[in-house]
Amino acid sequence: MPRRVVKDSFYEKAKKEGFRARSIYKLEEIQQRFRLIKPGDRVLDLGAAPGSWLQAESTLVGSTGLVVGLDILPILALPGQNIVLKQGDIRGLDVGALLAELAIPSFDVVTSDIAPNLSGVREVDDAHVLDLYEAVVRVVRGGLKKGGNFVVKVFFNPEFRDMARDLRPLFSTVVIFKPKASRGVSAEVYLVCTGKA
Repeated sequence: MPRRVVKDSFYEKAKKEGFRARSIYKLEEIQQRFRLIKPGDRVLDLGAAPGSWLQAESTLVGSTGLVVGLDILPILALPGQNIVLKQGDIRGLDVGALLAELAIPSFDVVTSDIAPNLSGVREVDDAHVLDLYEAVVRVVRGGLKKGGNFVVKVFFNPEFRDMARDLRPLFSTVVIFKPKASRGVSAEVYLVCTGKA
């Protein structure tokens, strides 16, 4: 089947099912395989716009859970009563202040489908990817509970192996996973991390 047809089928499916982006199906595959999110969990979604991961996470955590979405871009309001939306740059996020504002000790799960705007200049883009990745990991270190789970989108670049290696001491397991819903031509993969030390 041609790649274009596969891409369009996920886009059309998302549109038909009322999801904001085709990326919903990446999270769906990750969840089916790794069961990162449970009912009642408190989830922080970084780089959350336009909100398709929030839509899925809101359902997964249920009425007793909480989903917090953060993005530098505004996120249109979502119907879930368990969703809190925040606009801001992750690189300046004070995770301690966020936890205090929400009156919770930590998050059970952190998810990140964040990606920088790409310029097409490899060295510049790689530096932006690394900058965002380091900001995400800083939030995870400070805000994810012991035993918590984490998934982050990364790209094959010179720093990729270092990223995976750096996370291994922090978690029981770190798995490299490429969902079927990822575009075939994309260099993106996900690091799925369980059991924070």
